[in-house]
Amino acid sequence: MPRSAIWTSWPAAVALAVCAVTHFPLRHDGVSLDAHALAVGLSVLCAVLALILVVRPAVVVLAAGVVAATVPAVAHAYGGSFSDAALPRAVDLALAPDWLATSAAIAAALLALVALVVRVAAPAPGSRWSPWPPAEPHHAAD
Repeated sequence: MPRSAIWTSWPAAVALAVCAVTHFPLRHDGVSLDAHALAVGLSVLCAVLALILVVRPAVVVLAAGVVAATVPAVAHAYGGSFSDAALPRAVDLALAPDWLATSAAIAAALLALVALVVRVAAPAPGSRWSPWPPAEPHHAAD
């Protein structure tokens, strides 16, 4: 895997971790258990994806990171229109203020998208989509 693909996944992992922390619900505020569980689930999903990105920045994980960060960003943006839905009520439980939680989700989605594009555009040498030929095996001299 090229260096640029590895280094672009680190900011995405950090941004997903920040998104997870800012969206973790510390208060219940009379919201249903389903909405509270959804808020915890979104936060945990972002945290797990961030941890996986640190270990293995795969295309599937980056794509899941884009989706996982986009969901709360959209819920913050359009939550007022659908205030009876569970997702807008779930993101309203975020630990951080609304402006910070929204910014963290947007940044995580964009950084994961950039890392995904870089990862797809620069496949590993030797893969079937790579413009480079596979590496030749080295034989020890006798």
